[in-house]
Amino acid sequence: MNTETTSIFELAPQRLQWLANRQKVVSENIANADISGARAKDVESFESYLNGIRAGAPLPEAVVSETEVNWGEDMSGNNIALEEQIIEANSTASQFKIAANLYRKAHEMLYTVAGRR
Repeated sequence: MNTETTSIFELAPQRLQWLANRQKVVSENIANADISGARAKDVESFESYLNGIRAGAPLPEAVVSETEVNWGEDMSGNNIALEEQIIEANSTASQFKIAANLYRKAHEMLYTVAGRR
């Protein structure tokens, strides 16, 4: 566990970037759901993503890899289940909305403290 202090102004953009990468991968899974032999993919965990970020460097893309699925595989070798991917897309969108609102509120709080609001 990381015990260093982390600013919300550092963490929020990183979380938003990771969620954007995840939404892109889930969207690609949905687009490929009817292709023979397509395999479900997902991004690395957020913790792994944070460990790969270098100070001062632009935010990297999350590492994408094939993922284990709970719904099985069809006869064509495709293991992408639309139901599972729609659940993942909805979850990712909700997490993005929460992180963006938290980031916005932190900015508003700073503006209020600085007397700009």
